[in-house]
Amino acid sequence: MPSNSSGVRNKELLRRHALAAGIMAAVSSLVILEVSLPFSSHLSALSAGAAVCYFVYYSMFRFLERTCLGAVTVILSQIGVVIITAAVAFTGGLVSPFIFLYFAMLVAEALYGIQNPYTMPASLAGYLLVVAGNYFGFLPVAVPWAQAIYRAPIAVLLTAGLTASYLVLTNRMTGRILSAMRSRLNSEAVEKEALLRRFSELNSTTQLGVLAHRIAHDLRGPIASISGYLELRLAQETDPVERETISGVQETVNSLVQSLQNITRFGKPGGATRENIALCDFLKDLIGIASFAPQTRGVVFETDCGGNEAAFVVASRSDLQQALFNVIKNAVEAVAGNAGAKRIWIRLARGAGGLAVSVSDNGPGMPETLLKEAFRKSLTTKKDGTGVGLLITRDLLVRNGGDIRLANGMDGGFVATVLLPEGPAQA
Repeated sequence: MPSNSSGVRNKELLRRHALAAGIMAAVSSLVILEVSLPFSSHLSALSAGAAVCYFVYYSMFRFLERTCLGAVTVILSQIGVVIITAAVAFTGGLVSPFIFLYFAMLVAEALYGIQNPYTMPASLAGYLLVVAGNYFGFLPVAVPWAQAIYRAPIAVLLTAGLTASYLVLTNRMTGRILSAMRSRLNSEAVEKEALLRRFSELNSTTQLGVLAHRIAHDLRGPIASISGYLELRLAQETDPVERETISGVQETVNSLVQSLQNITRFGKPGGATRENIALCDFLKDLIGIASFAPQTRGVVFETDCGGNEAAFVVASRSDLQQALFNVIKNAVEAVAGNAGAKRIWIRLARGAGGLAVSVSDNGPGMPETLLKEAFRKSLTTKKDGTGVGLLITRDLLVRNGGDIRLANGMDGGFVATVLLPEGPAQA
């Protein structure tokens, strides 16, 4: 039997229900006393007793809610069953107009989520005892028109059997129907929250895309002028040292041009041409290139393909390269402040959904509050960060059929897992 209010739903509505039931019982008691009805006067006392129970329950509801609402509600239900059974006995038993109250109580308990295994068997037993008592003469038949029915055994058996069957059916089906409705409502609420979250993410992506295109448009002209000037100087310069210096600057400018092209692709469907890429070799080449950057000095990279050297993925090489570079760059920046070892692990695994590349580090990790918002807005933990890196990375992966998952490591640090669909193996 419940000992507190756990499991009881719609508590305020239950409280008002008790008040309404008390008022109706009190009015019924007065009407039975004042109006000549073919029922026993004991029915008025029963209605008055029910009214008192409901009013006490209503007045003490707030206190019970903090202590033992569930238990008291179950007890009140059993008192209600006793009162209804007595009312049925005083008003004709098999033909009593108050039999519907059994059904009303069962439906109400299911509606309010009251876990009470006693009401249905108690109601069934009370009703059948009254019918049996009237039929075998242990209880007097209170109303004259019921006597003719009790003299027909088949009519008694059929009426009592149908009523009892509907009591059991109501108890079972009402709970299942309401449970299914609540489950559907909860599912719709979850879907609504997911849609709102997705809309928020798409809104952020759209705003970033507009801003990125505007910046790229403003920079394209000056960079084109610089590139043209460098080509002219390179054609005129004869000193090998100066030519090498100019060539180095030109490579940097070309890299900027490529970055601008990547920015203008942000948020757009499609992208560069896809190809079949041997992912393990691709990762090793990527780490080899990244290792030459000054920022990676002192960082130890460990690459483990897990026996998946023959795993391929169909994707845009430039998109995949930029996305994984962003993930590795974030890991390098995460361990930059480590006083001791700076380690980054790159692992390739194969799962039911495709290939997974996990990039983990032994940095400080990310606060859980920020982790939940990682893709919902321009999030950054860096002083000079823009917060668009993760959004661009996910955009690059999504248009290649992939995705990215972020989490803090079990033993500290941070883990970014890039998910990619596996492509056909090459012969």
